[in-house]
Amino acid sequence: MQQIPSSELRPQRLIETWSGKFRDFSGQPVPPYAILSHRWLEEKEEVSFNDYLHLRSETKKKGGYRKITEARKKAADDRLDYIWIDTCCIDKNNKSESNRNINSMYFYYRNSAICYVYLSDVWVKRSTRAGATIWGSEWFQRGWTLQELVAPKRLIFFRADWKPIGERHQLAGVIHRLTGISRSVLDGSKPIESVNIWTRMSWCAGRETTKPADLAYCLLGILGVSMDTRKVNMEDREEAFELLQKALALKYPEFKEFRDPKNILPNLRRQNAEVPAPVDFGKVNATLFHRMLFPQLVTGRRTLHEFHLHVPFNLL
Repeated sequence: MQQIPSSELRPQRLIETWSGKFRDFSGQPVPPYAILSHRWLEEKEEVSFNDYLHLRSETKKKGGYRKITEARKKAADDRLDYIWIDTCCIDKNNKSESNRNINSMYFYYRNSAICYVYLSDVWVKRSTRAGATIWGSEWFQRGWTLQELVAPKRLIFFRADWKPIGERHQLAGVIHRLTGISRSVLDGSKPIESVNIWTRMSWCAGRETTKPADLAYCLLGILGVSMDTRKVNMEDREEAFELLQKALALKYPEFKEFRDPKNILPNLRRQNAEVPAPVDFGKVNATLFHRMLFPQLVTGRRTLHEFHLHVPFNLL
């Protein structure tokens, strides 16, 4: 199968902003499109592919449907004819389609014309400063939203009432303090590919996903690797991370020797990799750092705070 250049990896199924109908672009050039990033509601409140395909009056009462409608309006206002929304544009009952979308999603966001970030838990402007408004939103604590934050060329944050808060480059300072991601990555002046994989992996520290395996999947695009997710149990985080580590070892040969926790710190120093500045690595057990890089070793809801490491890290 011919590999598609990442610059051309775009979603094949989009929603027309003027009609609300699906449009399939399989085998055709994909036109400019908007994309939505959001914190999922309870499953019963979101609109699935089949729900949207066979739209009923009950579906239109769901919070997820209102979200789709408002996002369509924003895209239309920005003179875009199409939008992609993960809840309804992926047939999750089709494992091959789900696998393709999981491996391509980073590039869906990267190749979008604009990304709308809907912060459903930000109801009012908490401060006259836009940056203070987003502080505390759960959106910044989720696994999948990491790639949705860094991948798009242009990204705008919205409150729960769909009033704009500001663009990513305008809020780069506060986002840096929230996430540890450098301002140069957030404002687009530094390509993500130029950041070493250890720093990229550490961006996911402390984030959570609903399905355990998703904590590995949400890193695929960030790390520039892919893997077959079709046979992985979504409840098995260890299996998913084992596949991720194998994929990393194939792309980054030097990665193999890092897999033993006792080798991590010496190898990081030998590779001149960037490491968290606030931490004195002479006093930190290497196993704990391994836990940071491979969250499958961390059980339950334990975070880096329990290991007495400072979060967020000033990594760059």
